[in-house]
Amino acid sequence: MPFSKSFIPPKPSLSIDPTSSAQASRQRLKQTVMESLRLNSFAGKLFWMIMLGALSGVGGMAFLFSEMVKYQAEDQVRSTLDGKVNAISSVTAAAETLASGLSVSAITLHERQAQYPDTYRELTLQLFEKRPEFVVGLGVSQSKNGLIANQPWFFPYYWTTSEDPSIQYENFADNSGEFYPESDRYEQYFVSRRTAWTEPYGQGPNQLLTYYLPLMGSDGRWLGTTLVDIDIQYLGQLLNDTVFHKMGHFLLLTRSGNVVVDPSNPENNLKTHEEIAGLKELWPNISRDNKTGFLEGENGYWAYAEVPGQDWLVLGFVPYAAVFNRIALITLLATALMVTLLSIAICLAIRSLNRHLRPVLNQCNQLAETDSGLLAQWNQEDDLTQLSLAFFNMLERLNLDAETIRRHEQKIEQETLHAGQVSEQFEDLTHFLRRHAGKQQRLARDGQQRLNKIAHGFQSVDSQLDTLSTLGRSLHGEVRRLPVHSTEILTALVKQVDALKNVIELGGAPSPQLQFLTDQVVKSLLTLQSHDRRWPSVEQLQQQTGEIAQVGQVASEEAQALGELVQSMTSLLAEIEQNSTTLVRRSQSVSQ
Repeated sequence: MPFSKSFIPPKPSLSIDPTSSAQASRQRLKQTVMESLRLNSFAGKLFWMIMLGALSGVGGMAFLFSEMVKYQAEDQVRSTLDGKVNAISSVTAAAETLASGLSVSAITLHERQAQYPDTYRELTLQLFEKRPEFVVGLGVSQSKNGLIANQPWFFPYYWTTSEDPSIQYENFADNSGEFYPESDRYEQYFVSRRTAWTEPYGQGPNQLLTYYLPLMGSDGRWLGTTLVDIDIQYLGQLLNDTVFHKMGHFLLLTRSGNVVVDPSNPENNLKTHEEIAGLKELWPNISRDNKTGFLEGENGYWAYAEVPGQDWLVLGFVPYAAVFNRIALITLLATALMVTLLSIAICLAIRSLNRHLRPVLNQCNQLAETDSGLLAQWNQEDDLTQLSLAFFNMLERLNLDAETIRRHEQKIEQETLHAGQVSEQFEDLTHFLRRHAGKQQRLARDGQQRLNKIAHGFQSVDSQLDTLSTLGRSLHGEVRRLPVHSTEILTALVKQVDALKNVIELGGAPSPQLQFLTDQVVKSLLTLQSHDRRWPSVEQLQQQTGEIAQVGQVASEEAQALGELVQSMTSLLAEIEQNSTTLVRRSQSVSQ
């Protein structure tokens, strides 16, 4: 059964998997990106050149920025270090002032003959009660019979601790504990009669620093020594701070390298600089002639400054991460942002460039397929080099074509010169043809007019020949009916011939044949008359008249043929005139 016109077969349904389509799109995008980033493609070279240049610029800027930050960090570290030095210096200055005040007061009481121990104990207590918070001990010791003449040893000492803020008293000359003349520090700090700060001593959080100041009378005699104890924890609190960007730490060391305060090690178990990581290698670079300095270590920067009036150095350590982490982060973020923006810009530029360059490259590929020498280098070069190769190949071809064109131009110039000459000759020929065509036209018209006249003449001659032929036949009949030796008949015949001749002459200029025939008839008649006079033969006369009739018939036929010839000549002349007109018109158009 055939299908009806309204039947439409169902279209096959196509099921498209969105996952496979997305994967195919990502695969095509990945392939396009990989092809664009190839080093042998112009897009890849452009991308990597711009990226490497931009990364080099960012690296250079990061290096310069790091140097700037380094100098800024150095200035800031020095400034922070100076603040810590000033804080330490203010502590030592306050301790020294307190010791100096106690020393002056004790010397004044001695010179005023104050010989009561309670006076010196009260003086020490009053000054200790007004002490700064970092002073945890204050005492005055006399040399043997120095301050109190009737008492050989006297050493009142007031102290307190961070655990027990109450003021404690102890007399180191009562032999109930440490008897100070027998201690090592008496020989080291008392007998030497020098102003000095001790090394840290004690254990754990109760480590102390002590300042010793000798008491010298107005007479130059050594009267004793005052001392002030400072809590190292307070100095640790002053130095327990970050150095730069919340990183790093401070140290307080002596010039000899002994650790005074290390906030990063509250127990203060480190004794010398050799136990501090990274400082042992730099310690020889710390010169006694320089009060401040800035050094680059293995793990970071070390800045140091001398505490005024002390043989101490405040050191600040800054790890490289504190200085360069932000730079690295800013550089990475700037690099990532720059790479992203440059990638987008370069991809858009390359896409736009490929949109215009790809048709040219496709044509260049077709050109390379036709050139074996160019095809050998084609696949090894990038797009721009391929375009350059194709361009120079086309340029070479254009040069060859230009040389060929130049040779053809020379030939064309020669041909043009020859064509000019031919054109001049053709113009002369055209003028000649115009002139002769005009003459032919005029001659054709004259010939046609004359042929028309001749045609009219031949028509009249034809009619006359018909008349002559009719007369000849009638004359022949009459002659045959004439009796022999009839003079009257010959006389009548001569009259008829004369009449025929007159008729012919009246019809116009006769043709030579007709004239010839009439002359022959006249001559024949004259001959007949002469014969008739001599008794001519009638048979001869009949024969001649028969010939006249026959010649008249032939002349009539020739006249008809001549008329037809005149008509054909007339049509031929008309065709000649038409051809002459066409020739003149075409010669004019060709000349133009």
